[in-house]
Amino acid sequence: MRSFLAKLSTIEENNLTSRELIIVDYIKSNSKQIVEENIKIDELAKRAKTGFSAIYNLLKKMNIDGYRDFMICLANDVEHAELNIAKNDENVANGYINLIKQNYTLIKKANLVKSINLVESSPRIVICYWEAVLRGPAMDLSNFFYNQGLNVTLLDSDWDSINNRIKNTQTNDLYIFLTKYGTSTHLAKVIQSIKKNKGKSIFISGKVPSKEVEASASLVHTLIVDGVEINDENVSISKSLPFHYFNDLLIYHYLNSEKK
Repeated sequence: MRSFLAKLSTIEENNLTSRELIIVDYIKSNSKQIVEENIKIDELAKRAKTGFSAIYNLLKKMNIDGYRDFMICLANDVEHAELNIAKNDENVANGYINLIKQNYTLIKKANLVKSINLVESSPRIVICYWEAVLRGPAMDLSNFFYNQGLNVTLLDSDWDSINNRIKNTQTNDLYIFLTKYGTSTHLAKVIQSIKKNKGKSIFISGKVPSKEVEASASLVHTLIVDGVEINDENVSISKSLPFHYFNDLLIYHYLNSEKK
């Protein structure tokens, strides 16, 4: 499901310029009007009191392919907001379904295949969860690789443990990081050190990564961890759900890939 708000949730606010923040605020406050009037980009720029380039730069940061795709994403948000969803336990099911659909459209399948290639070519694998809430999916992935006969280690974000592991990195050792965030300077330094030691890294996060991470990681997967489709404060969807979904996709491709 294409969603402007879902893709917006993958961007840290401090990564947006002042003009881009103005555009976001205008779109959020006037999304229904923008869709109903089929506002063109020149008119949106005029109403938001900004320029074309600021709008295109915002869409590029959000991985939205042009203005037409933006209008489709926004129309989906408006349509879903108008649905009269019953206030019962179906909201939880809808929250799960919507979050999975959003990630289905966001996860690049080609990068899943590249991730499998890295796994298969690595002598050793280290899986590291950066926040305690992601221990579950990290452990599941670690157990799967172990059962496949791979040399795998599970770590948390303990600085000393990670540094000791990096010091002993062998060529093509693979580090897989799971984090809800994408701009940790601490984690960026870790990934830079891995690259310096000729290791590989896969960065799986709930936010678009910093430029430092993007430049040093072998592969990046950005997930949507915040459900935006249901406005019900009593519905709480686990932040680890998208990571479990990603694991299942990765495992599926691993089991169905042609082994060398």
